[in-house]
Amino acid sequence: MNKLSTLLLCAALFVTGFSQTTLAQTQPTPSMQEQYDKLHGIKPKTPTTDKSKEKTKTTTQKPEKTTAPSKPPKQAKTVEPAKPKPTKPIPAPVPATASEGGFGVKVGLRGGANYSSITSDAIKASGITVDPLLGYHGGLVVELGGKTFSVQPEILYSQTAYKISASQAGSLLVGESRLNSVTVPLLFKVSLGNGPTKFFINAGGFGSYALSGKAKTTFSGITTTTDLKFDSGDQRLEYGAVGGAGVALGLGRAQLLIEGRYYYGLGSNGDVPAASKMFTRNIQGSVGLLIPLGGN
Repeated sequence: MNKLSTLLLCAALFVTGFSQTTLAQTQPTPSMQEQYDKLHGIKPKTPTTDKSKEKTKTTTQKPEKTTAPSKPPKQAKTVEPAKPKPTKPIPAPVPATASEGGFGVKVGLRGGANYSSITSDAIKASGITVDPLLGYHGGLVVELGGKTFSVQPEILYSQTAYKISASQAGSLLVGESRLNSVTVPLLFKVSLGNGPTKFFINAGGFGSYALSGKAKTTFSGITTTTDLKFDSGDQRLEYGAVGGAGVALGLGRAQLLIEGRYYYGLGSNGDVPAASKMFTRNIQGSVGLLIPLGGN
């Protein structure tokens, strides 16, 4: 045992010494290296490290930029809808009136004075003098048409009068005659102007039917009055031409008419010779009022 222990101890010492000599030969000690560097003026080198490795090792993660909280989006201004402007109510359509150019109907009255006389071939040949006298007329008027053109029928009660003077047996015979009749003019009317005041002209024809009359004669200071009565063969019906002009004055929706006319008799019935037939010549002046019917 002691020999074996001694052998093992010797072997261990040998191995230890061999390893130390080997290490001493292969690697100088730090103290010897430092002495060597000092003797040869060599500065000790600082150990360098691979920068790239250091960068990889030492790089620290940069803190992520904290983005500032985004501002909340501006709310779009709420545009209030434009308040609708108050609109005027649209008036209901009104039927066009005659004064506005549409077809219309007007009715009214007219009346005035007559300044009339008569003529005939027999009177002209005998040298009898005929003087006009005043009478009157009045009746119903209807106007049918538009702003410019219209038709105007009428029905009038009319009195025409005249005076005749003649010499007979050295004495003067004076006679007055008044004839009452129904006269129906039918006129075509043209109105001029756009304002409330309009001028117009009219022309057409007329028919007249005698109803009654009176005759007054004065001869040698004696006056006689006679009622005229017509028989079937007497001259009662007359026809002729008529024309006139006037002005229409606006009175609201109505019109005031001021008019002058001339009636010219052309023919008549009657069982009398043509030379003895008498024809009326009548100047009329009248005032009338026309009113539109039913909103027209």
